[in-house]
Amino acid sequence: MKLTKFAIIGMVTVATLAGTGTHALAADGGTLGSKADVNFIPNDTITNPVDPTDPDGPGPITPVDPDHPAGTAGPLSIDYISNIHFGEQKISGNNEVYKAQLDQIKVGVDETIKDVPNFVQVTDNRGSNAGWHLTVKQDGQFTNGGSELTGAVLAFTNPTVNSASESDAPEVSDFALNPEGIASDVMNAEENEGMGTWVEMFGADNQEAAESITLSVPGKTSKVPGKYEATLTWELTDTPA
Repeated sequence: MKLTKFAIIGMVTVATLAGTGTHALAADGGTLGSKADVNFIPNDTITNPVDPTDPDGPGPITPVDPDHPAGTAGPLSIDYISNIHFGEQKISGNNEVYKAQLDQIKVGVDETIKDVPNFVQVTDNRGSNAGWHLTVKQDGQFTNGGSELTGAVLAFTNPTVNSASESDAPEVSDFALNPEGIASDVMNAEENEGMGTWVEMFGADNQEAAESITLSVPGKTSKVPGKYEATLTWELTDTPA
């Protein structure tokens, strides 16, 4: 009986609508598609150096060293390299190990001078996530005019990477340079590593950094008063090692 009663009610409802001439209409509204887009172009700007101890902090920073080299332009770039200074040292007939001075940068709007570990900065803005490789070589021994620091060895230890990027970090390791120009690995980013801006500090903090770059000079090496200099060439390639 319940089934019959429901059927009758349904019939009455339909008859009432048909009898009054009222039509059932679609609900107001509807759907419509639209598009959003973005057009990426190669990034050929120079990336400014950052504070290596605070890459996500306010920047850019300014090097204090007036002889500091300018960074390279392009989507894959070397943005900053510290010049290495060992300062004035008294001539010695003994084997000596000299320690590099800390780098100095200017930070903030008031350009406060800050001591930081010596560092190198690399930026990968290519978007391909293909990886990259940074090496360095020493283009000859330290010289002062016709005098050469025979047997001197420049070494870099305690490498520490830092970045505001969330990508995986490149690989780093200690290295000592050969004055015959043989390249040493500095940083290596495999595929899907090292995107964005990365710094490698030699020393995790200033205390460790003060011990991290050394120049070992044999006591038997002839030395004359004056400044001995060597040139380092840093090379960044677009594929990992």
